[in-house]
Amino acid sequence: MFTQKATLKNHILNEQQQRAVQFKGKHLLLLAGAGTGKTRCIVGRAAYLIENGIQPEKIQILTFTKRSANEIVERVKASLTDNQAQSLNGSTFHSWCNQLIVRYPNLFGASNYTVIDPDDQLSVMKMVCGDRIIEYKGVRIKPQQLLDIYSYGRNTRKNLTNSIRERIYKGKSDAETNDEIDIIRPKVEVLLKAYQQKKEEGRYLDYDDLLLVVANRIRNDDEAKEILNHQLEHLLIDEFQDTNPLQWYLLEPFLDIAKFYCVGDDAQSIYSFRGADYKNVHLFSERVPDSETYILDTNYRSTQEILDLSNWLMEESPLDYRKKLMASRGPGIKPKLVNVSSQWEEANYIAENILENFTENNKQFADHLILSKSTFYTKPLQAVFIQKKIPYVTYGGRKFMEAAHIKDVVSALRVVNNLFDEIGWMRFLTFWDGIGEIKAGKYLNKILEFKDPIDCAQHVGEVIGGPEGEKIADIYNTIFVNSGNVKRALQETYAKMELSLAFKYRKDWEEKRKSDFPVLEMLGDNYASIGQLISEGILENAKQLNGNPVLEGSKLDDSEIKDHVIISTVHSAKGLEADTCYVLNVSPKVYPSAWNLDDEERTEEDRRVLYVALTRAKNELYISRDTNSINTVNTQPSTHPNSKYFLEALPDRLVEQTINPYSLIKPKDINRPNKIDLSLGMDFS
Repeated sequence: MFTQKATLKNHILNEQQQRAVQFKGKHLLLLAGAGTGKTRCIVGRAAYLIENGIQPEKIQILTFTKRSANEIVERVKASLTDNQAQSLNGSTFHSWCNQLIVRYPNLFGASNYTVIDPDDQLSVMKMVCGDRIIEYKGVRIKPQQLLDIYSYGRNTRKNLTNSIRERIYKGKSDAETNDEIDIIRPKVEVLLKAYQQKKEEGRYLDYDDLLLVVANRIRNDDEAKEILNHQLEHLLIDEFQDTNPLQWYLLEPFLDIAKFYCVGDDAQSIYSFRGADYKNVHLFSERVPDSETYILDTNYRSTQEILDLSNWLMEESPLDYRKKLMASRGPGIKPKLVNVSSQWEEANYIAENILENFTENNKQFADHLILSKSTFYTKPLQAVFIQKKIPYVTYGGRKFMEAAHIKDVVSALRVVNNLFDEIGWMRFLTFWDGIGEIKAGKYLNKILEFKDPIDCAQHVGEVIGGPEGEKIADIYNTIFVNSGNVKRALQETYAKMELSLAFKYRKDWEEKRKSDFPVLEMLGDNYASIGQLISEGILENAKQLNGNPVLEGSKLDDSEIKDHVIISTVHSAKGLEADTCYVLNVSPKVYPSAWNLDDEERTEEDRRVLYVALTRAKNELYISRDTNSINTVNTQPSTHPNSKYFLEALPDRLVEQTINPYSLIKPKDINRPNKIDLSLGMDFS
């Protein structure tokens, strides 16, 4: 155990951290494992330099978010006295480059340029494209996708062919894809060059340009180097594992100007889809002369059992991650591996476990964090949470019941449940081609004259007329007949709306939306009536906040809704931690993903994604996996070199296995009067 030492005001460091903060050499890579206090070291390093005579304005802190930069600077200021750090600067890469350009406009040749944001970029690209459309064999490249290709190529320093391959064809490299890229690439090239020319004519700089302008000038102009040599002595870089090739291209010439202090964890490099390159960490000692590497491996977040599992995962890798985390808190509860046969069982197991912790173990909902590789996979879980009234927020995606295609189908049920639901009627009517808001308003005025749902069922088709009237009447009658069987009503409604839904959402129907409807049907199976589905599944999902309803599924500030479960994608989980953590679907073809098996680097990134998820847990860790997928892998072994399931060789000593998912319990309704009583809602005397 490291001894605790006090240094600076309100700053306690262990021996490893103290050594890193007081580093005497030229360049340092600090490999800081999860929960080991990396931010504390950056804060301590800046404060240490200032206390030892370095002028704060000659220290530049670089992070990936403005919020993070501000937090580090404020913590440095708080740890020092007498306003010693008032001129300390912390910023993002783009902001820093913009500051340099503004300070030395003539030096960088950008004295009269305007920086444009992504919306402006899209406007410029649309002007360039005009009526020119790139379309071939079902692939249609729109202006936003052209910008994605352009930015990806510059940030990864990849050529146009590979950028198209990654952004449009998801990395596929078969012969057919290669032929298609060969045909498309010249057309893309013409538009991207026209975009560059349009920027030059308008004297515009986009965000990537800011980095390139500074990097190119420093690399090719000794005078520029000399000027900055007098302005900068130390570069402190946070989350170094998330830097991309363009950022390294920017940083590299500064090795002759400033001393580098790079803090990161190669085991948490999970943003390659944004261009991040973990090799910036792995190749640091080769790229940076006179550099040293220190390691922080004392973890203050998790128990040793959780870290033992996380360490084992990384030790199985062919790469050397050079650290093994040790828990300062000592031993705890062994992680649980929960074997389930369906997403529905998985969701119910987690929901009941959370409710048990809440009601019997004195835990808050906020003590629970649920992590998934994608928001898409969490939709059954969200459905169960709605049904069981567990408050939650989602990080990294849209709430299930807020999705437009779900609302379209539910709107049909709403108008059967409540003939006078004007909002529901407007959505249901305007869903159909040929019915705009003006027409829908006219139809609605007549619909509201119906006496009751039976009257509506008999005559709504006549009011609307034509094929649309027949469809709407058919759906209304179908739901009316099945109003006591919510699942059946949903199934029939979806079947009648499917073709129109597929056309309306054709851009991502097969990939994202279509598979939501079996989940909606499963949710419907939990309710005795359509009204119950609507009130409990949708309206009760709103929470009163300062007198206004706020949907639980949105990402809200903790001060607004204090007690809720967090459901997050792993990529949105950096900085998150919880007493109890659930990692969903750690199954074959997910970890590693079947999509990534052709790429060793992507397969290895999947390992790091899982590592990040495991290390969010403080005391209890639950890992679920699909037993059906395991059986499939066992009976149909793959010969693919990267196909090994990450947990295939998991030692029994590291986890406690359980096969005891909670079964579905359908809520039973009771007989209620067919009228609501609002007589005491307001005193009108």
